[in-house]
Amino acid sequence: MSTRTLVIAAFALLSAACSAIAAGPPEIVVDTTACSHCGMLVSEPIYAAAYQAQGQPPRVFDDIGCLLEALRGEATVPAEVWLQEAGGAGWLDADTAIFVASTRIPTPMSGGVLAYAAAAAAETAATAHGGQMLRSWQEVRTWKGEAK
Repeated sequence: MSTRTLVIAAFALLSAACSAIAAGPPEIVVDTTACSHCGMLVSEPIYAAAYQAQGQPPRVFDDIGCLLEALRGEATVPAEVWLQEAGGAGWLDADTAIFVASTRIPTPMSGGVLAYAAAAAAETAATAHGGQMLRSWQEVRTWKGEAK
């Protein structure tokens, strides 16, 4: 193989690598990353959420309620949905999270939903906020809270 062919092949591989969309939840930079729905900066990561549609970069939301509202208004079907664990443990896959929903939870956009990794923590939060536990992402999608 000639040097020119190797250089062209290396350039093609580099271009493909740079244009590839990273898999997994996005990084949030506090007070810099903006919500894809309302435009507010994410200043309290424990309320944040994100999704990624097939072949698209991830979209970040400052509140689970913003993510829900965005999904209601779009034809997009997310391949992956991630939520920040309300106890501060980082990203959770929406399919494994346990949720607490209450109009009394002071989330940034009044979405009123928190995600937890453990049922015991969710139960404690539900009691503290006069809320209800939702055990699936589908239940959260149909909850009739005050999502904006």
